[in-house]
Amino acid sequence: MKKILLTLLGLCSLTAVSAQTATKSSAEVEALKERVAQLEKRATVWDKLKPAFKFSGYIQAGYDYYWDEAGTSTSTFHLRRARVTMQGDVYKGKKGAKASYRLQLDFCRTPVIVDLWAKYQPVNQFGVQVGQFKLPFGIENTDYNALKLEFINYAQAIQRLARLGSGDMTGISSTGRDIGAQIYGGFIKKDGYSILNYELGVFNGSGINAKDNNKTKDIAARFTVQPLQKLKIAGYYMWGEADVTSLQSKYPAIVEGLAEGFNAKYVGYQRYGGGVDYNNKFLFARTEYIAGKTGELVSEGAYAQVGYKFLGKCTVGVRFDYFDENKAVDGYQMNYSAALSYHPWKHIRLQAEYTYQSYNKMAGATNGNRFYLMATAMF
Repeated sequence: MKKILLTLLGLCSLTAVSAQTATKSSAEVEALKERVAQLEKRATVWDKLKPAFKFSGYIQAGYDYYWDEAGTSTSTFHLRRARVTMQGDVYKGKKGAKASYRLQLDFCRTPVIVDLWAKYQPVNQFGVQVGQFKLPFGIENTDYNALKLEFINYAQAIQRLARLGSGDMTGISSTGRDIGAQIYGGFIKKDGYSILNYELGVFNGSGINAKDNNKTKDIAARFTVQPLQKLKIAGYYMWGEADVTSLQSKYPAIVEGLAEGFNAKYVGYQRYGGGVDYNNKFLFARTEYIAGKTGELVSEGAYAQVGYKFLGKCTVGVRFDYFDENKAVDGYQMNYSAALSYHPWKHIRLQAEYTYQSYNKMAGATNGNRFYLMATAMF
């Protein structure tokens, strides 16, 4: 009898323990379920926010070696660009409406804002962009950033007439950008792109991170026909005013010939041009012609380039690059370039470029050679 009672008590104890364990396990399971639900909720929120916060950046460092026919030579290492970008889509509508933004900073020397803009495009045919961004002028300037450019250096016409380089004829060096607003859009949509595209903008005309220094605004416009996805044909125009003081010190010929008694602080300028660009998986070819009048000085430039892509990692190309600073005087510069780029890994790009600089009938100029190396690290 005693053994039976002990057995019954043991069974009761096991039953009670099992019940407690089951209750505890059930509570733990519910707690785990709640925690998983919270994590899933957070993940859903992040999935929604992620398109609005995309971070990227790159660093470009290089080596330049120059020697000319007079026996002069120089060589230097340099840090070319060090940029960080945050961009994203903050709104996407069901019928294609889209709102986006971009902030890009350059830390190469003094930290500076390169891009700071916002876009809203309710329909494919019309959109608005405000802030600091690329001028809608040219193909190479607008469509090819430093990570896409096949050559290390931009063509002379782009550097001198599109406000891209330090030698721009207006005296403004603004990486091809300015502060302003533009409207844009496309018509006849086909396979993810529009056949007819337009951009029309109004800008300060003073360069990046600078207020307007006169009462007038600069105007820039570009119209592009894209009959094939890989083929673009573009025409563009720009009008504005430049500071006479800076022009007189850098390019005295610009203000020569102005009407006697001219005492304005600014002088008008015009730019116009056109080009064709073809770029597919194996081949690239591009040519542009740009001309302009700055005060009384007429300038023009053109380039043509072609190249081949192979092994999925390498690109070779040649370019013929012409620029005439002053059409009223005999003489022009002609650059002949050959370039090679190698993309061994996703985040690394290596480039080499050789340029022969020929000065035709330009007093005081000596033909020379330049050899460039550049490495780009991206994330």
